[in-house]
Amino acid sequence: MFENEDALFSLDAPAQVLEEKKIDHEQIRQLKAAFEEAGITDVAAQREVVSTCVFRPYESLEDLLSKDVRPILKRIQSSASHKVTPVSGSAWDNREGDTWIDKM
Repeated sequence: MFENEDALFSLDAPAQVLEEKKIDHEQIRQLKAAFEEAGITDVAAQREVVSTCVFRPYESLEDLLSKDVRPILKRIQSSASHKVTPVSGSAWDNREGDTWIDKM
């Protein structure tokens, strides 16, 4: 059927397997800095964040792949931005700006 060498798909060609790049030291430093900045210093909490992004077993950050870093950083940033700071008082007492009543 495909006797022509210029065929679109060559079924005889060996499949090319790409090796996935391991995480490098700079990316590990970025992850550690992001955890520190987000206030996630507990190892168990860090492992929980990484586990939500990486769906394979790993022992340490060195076992991760380069492609894992971006989703982990995004998860760290989103968890840091969604932290609820405990407040005392009511929502009225904790409002940001003055209302017309306050200005009277």
